[in-house]
Amino acid sequence: MTVKSSRARPMTPDERRASIVDAVIPLILAHGAEVTTRQIADAAGIAEGTVYRAFADKTELIDAAIERVMDSTEVLDALAGIDRSLALEELLDQIVVILHARVSAVVAFMGALGPRDHARHKPDHGRGHAPLGEATDLVEALLEPHRGALRIPVSTAVDYIRVLIFGTAMPFLRSATPTDAHQLSDFILRGIAAEGE
Repeated sequence: MTVKSSRARPMTPDERRASIVDAVIPLILAHGAEVTTRQIADAAGIAEGTVYRAFADKTELIDAAIERVMDSTEVLDALAGIDRSLALEELLDQIVVILHARVSAVVAFMGALGPRDHARHKPDHGRGHAPLGEATDLVEALLEPHRGALRIPVSTAVDYIRVLIFGTAMPFLRSATPTDAHQLSDFILRGIAAEGE
């Protein structure tokens, strides 16, 4: 009779690095760049020395966390998964909710790190280095079937959407009240005037 071992398969070096990055992101949000390797090790369920076997130092780990947060794969996949048969209102709402969550998460993370680490990273946003530029082509493709319902060209609409999402995600550009992405979507679609005005 063969007895199966209940021991988990050892992680590969890449898996170990990824798991440590998973653990450090919420810690950076809570403690900024001052997070300690002891806190990181405890959160990851590993010995402190394992952190240093996976990363040369804390700076390299923070850089890996920034790279993960800046990675646009997840947001692009979410946009690509939107049902293109939706009515314009619902389609726009999904676009705005996805993009606003993305920008808000990046802004919160980089704000927690502070200016020193922020200055070391100048991300390429894609498509002319515009904020959310990496999503431009997808958003244009989603809105293109509705171009007849828009008062402006699709490319201009996408520019305005991007600017409003980016601006409302910046704490220093808005009031203390966090922006409701659904309300922002409605504003983008209908403007500032009350119905009938």
